Amino acid sequence: MRKETIAPAQQAEVRTLTDWLNRENKLFTEFFADKGETITNRKMLLDMQLILSLVVLLTFNFVNPLMTVICALWFGSAALLVKKYEDTDNEKGGIK
Repeated sequence: MRKETIAPAQQAEVRTLTDWLNRENKLFTEFFADKGETITNRKMLLDMQLILSLVVLLTFNFVNPLMTVICALWFGSAALLVKKYEDTDNEKGGIK
């Protein structure tokens, strides 16, 4: 009985998060998008992660070689995520 009451609540939370991620980010769209293009919250978060990982990589570059490798891996994975998102967005016809 308990699982029946918890499952719909979890599904509602996931649906709410997915709706928010797919919603247009008006600030980023206003400043960074071309005319007719929209930037979603998901794209904004991916771009911010890429920028943050680059800043951390440049900041910790001289601290420790291990830290540099870890930051470089984080930057690489962030770049791959952005590329993957843009490729799927192009397949859906999102960019005109």
